[in-house]
Amino acid sequence: MERGAGEREVIPYKVDETVRNLCKAGFKKMLLPPYKLLFSGFMAGLYIGLGFMFAISMAAGFHPKLGFEIFRNSSLFKLMLGAVFPVGLIAVVLGGAELWTGNVQVVAYPLLSRMAELRRLIYNWIGVYGGNFIGSIFTAIFLSTLGTNLIGKNLFGDVVISIMNGKLNLTFWNAFWRGVGCNILVNLAIWLSTRCKDYMGKMIALWFPVFAFVSIGFEHSIANMWVIPAGIIISKNYSLWFKFFFENLLPVTLGNGVGGFIFISLYYWSLCQLRNEDVNGYGFAETLKIVFEIFVGGFLTLSILCIIIPGLISYFLLPYFNDFFNNLFLAFTSIYYIILPWILYHR
Repeated sequence: MERGAGEREVIPYKVDETVRNLCKAGFKKMLLPPYKLLFSGFMAGLYIGLGFMFAISMAAGFHPKLGFEIFRNSSLFKLMLGAVFPVGLIAVVLGGAELWTGNVQVVAYPLLSRMAELRRLIYNWIGVYGGNFIGSIFTAIFLSTLGTNLIGKNLFGDVVISIMNGKLNLTFWNAFWRGVGCNILVNLAIWLSTRCKDYMGKMIALWFPVFAFVSIGFEHSIANMWVIPAGIIISKNYSLWFKFFFENLLPVTLGNGVGGFIFISLYYWSLCQLRNEDVNGYGFAETLKIVFEIFVGGFLTLSILCIIIPGLISYFLLPYFNDFFNNLFLAFTSIYYIILPWILYHR
């Protein structure tokens, strides 16, 4: 049926209000000064790390190879991990913190809607990603392994090392697509929680998709910033740092980016684009240009500055790695991540 001359095009599923709210939220995130951005990112990394730590503490006994003999069950192990892990994202969203995997969606909306420039998106992503890394490393060293010794030469430490080995043995292709699946569900959780009006509804909306991604076995880059470094610290196999950056963190981060941006941000934003004469909608060519800018300017810059450069540094340090050089590398990397957003903010 053809539309009449005065007939307005309908926006399906009432997504326009949610996109509008996320646009405003994303724009505010772009304006945060570096110290707030880094500290908020740090707290999100800490929350996700604690959620993963809690999940392993609950699920370790069911591990199919390492758990208690009468309880060993792969499905129950995944079920317990998935059931408990969402506490981290609930803390991030309801408590308030900056998580890069969520910002893939939220911070893209202002750029798609012509509210902000690409450089602000790059600044936010790099600052948050670096803060997430520092918070995850802090949790891995002080709250999980060397500081508390809660996860070490025990069942929990064995499970962490087992999970680490499984993640590091994925092919680039497998890790990428597991990252895509993860961030579809993580950003779906954020989208659904934004549409809820009360805190209980938001908690439920956040819990189910995250429960699903963990139980399925998808890959979350920020969660991996805790579990793989924790495994490296426990096992003292420092040669795995290079493998961590290039064979897990890089493909998983790219997959998370595609999953959150293409399948959530771009999808819901495109549903809001009207073709009425009183609405300035995007054509296909302009939309494609913005998508290209986000991938080349956003994801490529993030990958080079936050993954490839630290990964190359770890490669050149491989012959010298011991406890001292491991701590020196983590300290240097943390300082590097702190400096980056300050440079980008003042450009």
